[in-house]
Amino acid sequence: MNLRQFDEDTKKLIRALSASGIVIVSLFLLANHISDVWGIVIKVISAMSPFIIGLILMFIMEPVRNLAEQQLSARTSLSAKTIRRISAVICLVLLLFLICGFFAVLIPQLADSLRTLIDSIDGYIRTIRNYIQHFETSPEIAEFLEASLDAMGRKLSTWLTGAEGGLSQILSFSISFARAIMDFFVGVIIALYLLLDEEKFKRQIKAVMYSSLPREAADETLSIMRLTIRTFDSFVFGKSVDSLIIAGICYISCFLMKMPYAPLIAFVIGITNMIPVFGPFIGAVPCILILLIISPLKALEFSIFIIILQQIDGNIIGPKILGDAVGLPTMWVMFAIICGGALFGVPGMFAGVPIFSVIYVLVKSWAIKQLKQKNINIDEV
Repeated sequence: MNLRQFDEDTKKLIRALSASGIVIVSLFLLANHISDVWGIVIKVISAMSPFIIGLILMFIMEPVRNLAEQQLSARTSLSAKTIRRISAVICLVLLLFLICGFFAVLIPQLADSLRTLIDSIDGYIRTIRNYIQHFETSPEIAEFLEASLDAMGRKLSTWLTGAEGGLSQILSFSISFARAIMDFFVGVIIALYLLLDEEKFKRQIKAVMYSSLPREAADETLSIMRLTIRTFDSFVFGKSVDSLIIAGICYISCFLMKMPYAPLIAFVIGITNMIPVFGPFIGAVPCILILLIISPLKALEFSIFIIILQQIDGNIIGPKILGDAVGLPTMWVMFAIICGGALFGVPGMFAGVPIFSVIYVLVKSWAIKQLKQKNINIDEV
């Protein structure tokens, strides 16, 4: 039986039923093999990590490259290709300068803070023991807490010295760290190639799209890709600058308040600030716990400071730098962070916001288009 024998409505019904059947069967197979599919996804993401790092670095360095190109074009008569190369090299030199500055200035301070923290662990345990000994509510509870503390100490010792404990995990972490360093430098090379030949890569993608898809589908796909790149570009660069400013403010403020481990605290707050909304609070939790053992008053001061800093960042610094780069209402930002964190952990909390922002814009555009075609005013419904 030929499909052309049916009228147009019947053809649409057959296509809709076929598409629905394919979707249902695909979802059924996905649900029954979710662990296998998830494992494949994780392996693919791990294998592509240098390219992901390269794209992120490209997003961060692209505004700097564009600024360098504008300045060189206005002040020199060099060819566009030469200007592009010089601008890309400037970006690379600035990146390497920041990395060297990080290792030369910040790493020693972080190491000193961590060393002091580790050396002070015994003193912190004694402080906790003193708190327990002065526990006046119930001797039984105090005895239970002290026994629990002893058990935790024994478990920590076993974990550090056992064959399957801390030493093996430290070795595994060292291997993972070395691989991450290698992926990072490969990502730097990829970012440099992208900065040098951005237009060439765009032409290649367009050629593949228009040669393999109908023109309308290719136009739509490229439009979605442009929206995605623009959103990630604005978000990654803006959030990186915002986090650097917040880390600087945090370090200066902690130094002035005579907080212990100021470089370590500022580093943690700056890194976690890359996560929208919840970032400063996520980074504040371990810092508050450390300060609580040293001085409850310092922990209280830092808690108040973080609340003030988050309000300043959320209402003044962040909007000034990011503008409307994300374009999501606050409720959907929290939804994207929660879902991204549940699926991919901390990286998902960061990437979930720009990804969901793209989805939000596409769905909103599609809904507006459908409403216009049906002559429906949503305010009148």
